[in-house]
Amino acid sequence: MSSRTHKKCKLAMLRPLCALVLYVLWVVTASAQQKDTHVHRAAEPRPAPKVESPAAGRPGVIRVGYDEVAIPDVEVIDQFGRKAHFYSDLFKDRVVVVSFFFTSCTLMCPLQGQVLARLQNALGDKMGKEVFFISVSKDPKNDTPQRLSLWARKYEVKNGWTLVTGTETVMNGLLRQLIGEEPGPQLHSPVLLIGNDRTGVWEDAEGLSSPDKLIEIIERVSAARSQARRDQ
Repeated sequence: MSSRTHKKCKLAMLRPLCALVLYVLWVVTASAQQKDTHVHRAAEPRPAPKVESPAAGRPGVIRVGYDEVAIPDVEVIDQFGRKAHFYSDLFKDRVVVVSFFFTSCTLMCPLQGQVLARLQNALGDKMGKEVFFISVSKDPKNDTPQRLSLWARKYEVKNGWTLVTGTETVMNGLLRQLIGEEPGPQLHSPVLLIGNDRTGVWEDAEGLSSPDKLIEIIERVSAARSQARRDQ
């Protein structure tokens, strides 16, 4: 066999081997590229979380989260010494902002009083017509109507903002029912309960929030009333 023929045979034998090597290289390269693409692929955008509206409840019931608490219709006394039924005179069919305080408090209550005073001014004509404040004394033993009246003057309480006290027995049951606390001038959280009694929609709020933030919540629970009327 000539050398030329030998070289042709050798090349013929190498072609399949070269093809195999090239194929293997192509597979490895393609796999690496696919893996790299998978690792660096931009994450697909997730849909925005759905914001659930506050759950509607029933009139006469405060609903915050999963808890439902009946609003007691006990007899209380306001800053003018007038008697009133807690639910039927102050809550029924109204949008209300409920706070808890005592007149001798020197820490949280004055700060919350200032917030509520600014809030009533920010509400303008809605105050006392569309929105009402109820501040419940946690110290009925000392918070007489006279002391409530002095506190009201200090914070320039306007029409539509009612401060209430009562007998220790009545206020003990009232505070237990609403916030699970005993009466007394002890340190407490400045929580606000904001709700729409007509629809039973309630939200809680930090009592030292800005008036703008509180108005957002008030408008949200107030809107539930209009929606309920449209649905009828």
